[in-house]
Amino acid sequence: MRFAIQATIDAPRAAVEAALADRAYYEHLGDSLANLESPELLEASVHGSSMTTRVRYAFAGHVSGPAAMVVDESKLTWVIETHLDLERHEGTVVVVPDHYDGLLRCSGELRLDEVDGTTTEHLTGDLDVSVPLIASKAEEAIIGGLTRHVELEADALTRFLAGR
Repeated sequence: MRFAIQATIDAPRAAVEAALADRAYYEHLGDSLANLESPELLEASVHGSSMTTRVRYAFAGHVSGPAAMVVDESKLTWVIETHLDLERHEGTVVVVPDHYDGLLRCSGELRLDEVDGTTTEHLTGDLDVSVPLIASKAEEAIIGGLTRHVELEADALTRFLAGR
């Protein structure tokens, strides 16, 4: 399933990019997320104009219905790997499940645009759930959660950078 998500961060792009590699930001973010535990920054590196981050997330909500027969809530953890070109302000995002490899694939493109000191995040990509009978419903639910997550992160990032 193809998706496109956009969120506005009330901060300059350079500050947003720096925060994405800042452990303090992810500690701040933990209280802002719905149905997720505090994220863990596993890696943040900058080499020349290329930044790579790896952040682990864990689901903290409740799985019900047919999905509950397929997945164990305690195993719904994943790493989001982001590779960002700091000159072009665009890059790639890949979701790597810690468990259930092969049941979910998600990757996309990220672009950060700045206008008048405000950053707009554009995330487009593809999500594929490979579970018969529930795949389309699961994809819709995951994209809904991803959209809400991006919006919550944008708000949290705005607050984090305002407090600096």
